[in-house]
This record gives sequence, C-alpha cells and structure tokens, in this order.
Amino acid sequence: MCYNYSYIQKRGLKAAHHSGEISEEEYREQVLQLNGLKISDSSNAENNLEEQLVFPGMESPVITIEKLTVEDFQFGFLPEWSKDYKDFRKNFNARSETILEKPTWRKAFQKNQRCLIISSAFFEENKKTKQRYRFSLNKEEPVLYAGTYNNWIDKTDGVVIPTFAIITCEANETVAPYHNRMPVILKKEGQEKWLDKKLNHEMIYDLLQPISSDEMIAIETNPIERKKKKETKKDSQLGFEF
Repeated sequence: MCYNYSYIQKRGLKAAHHSGEISEEEYREQVLQLNGLKISDSSNAENNLEEQLVFPGMESPVITIEKLTVEDFQFGFLPEWSKDYKDFRKNFNARSETILEKPTWRKAFQKNQRCLIISSAFFEENKKTKQRYRFSLNKEEPVLYAGTYNNWIDKTDGVVIPTFAIITCEANETVAPYHNRMPVILKKEGQEKWLDKKLNHEMIYDLLQPISSDEMIAIETNPIERKKKKETKKDSQLGFEF
C-alpha cells in the first residue's frame, strides 16, 4: 500500500492512523522513515530496538497536570498560534534556560501546562563512529522526563492534537562525554511538585536541573540503521524508549 505524501505532510501520519487508513505497524514504520530511519526485518525485540524508540511524530504515554492520568500525546510540540502541523518536527526539545523567553514555549509554561513523559531510557549517537548509547537510571526504574504540552487545534477542520516537548538541561557527567544536553529527569519528590496545580511555574523552575550522575548508567547498544542520505540537523534529535 502506498500513501499520498502531501496528505501525510498536511495532516500527519497520526491522523491517518486514527482514521484507520494505516495500521499501528504501518504508522510506526512510516514515521521512522520520515525521520530517516528504517525498521529491521527481525522480530527479535533485542535486535530490533528501533521499533521501541519514539521519535517526533509518534505518540508516547504522558501524565498531564490537568488530568493526572496516563494519556497518549504526540511527541513534537505545537503552540496554539502555529499554523502548520509540520512545525512539530522542529519543536520537540525545550531548553530549560530559555523556556520562559522563547515564544514557542513561554505561554504554555506560564500557564502551567506541565506533563511527565514516561520512558525507560534515552539514546544518543556518536556521529563519527555511529555507536549508540543507552542512558537509564541505574536501578532500571521508569524514567520520567519533565515536559510541557499543548492541545493544538487545526484551524482547517477543528481537529485537536495533543502535543508535548521534553525539557532539556545541561548534561551531567554520565551523559556529557556523548552529548552536551540531556532530558530533565525527575525523581518521586520532583514528579509530585511538577504535577502540583498549586505550584506555579516560578515555584518549580529550580527542578529543571540535571539528575545526579550517580543515579544513571550508560551502555553501548546497536547503532540505528539509517537510510543513505545527507546528514541534517534533524539527525541529532532525541530518541527515547518506552
């Protein structure tokens, strides 16, 4: 089966997925392809890790401050003033240092549109060696990232698309040898504060710090199999596992 590329770009794969035009498997494969990746034919999860990765355009479980329940939101933030669905592809990481300055994030963060993104690990890749590294908590407990979200409304048809971005900070000593940024990871006390409606954005801003290196581990893992193409800034985007 083939898909109309202009349709995918206009409404996104998510819409095609929800409408039943494509299956869950086809949805994930198409999103990976749009991000310059391809799925291995292997059915072994250990050797086929990219099937478990989440990239911009895919859905991921989050807990919002509004509902305090697990919901599926799209990875890739769309501010309310965005006119183009494709903007999600450049709005997936919000820098903690400028979250109150950049128009993309400022309003949502000031309105306390906070969420936790549920994960088990995140990955970075050495651009020279193509070696991939998996970062997780040393007790292999769930990893919860600080995030901000917005329910974007498509002005053309009124469809509501829940979207989110992961907030990043400077890398700690575990991540720094591989990348200068990392997601903000919150432990139990920080999670409770992040989802506390009584605390405004000024009261929780200090939570946006790198987690202690002592609580993390980094291991080498199989490289992502990429299509042959000219490398772009998009290639450095964060991938995470749930």
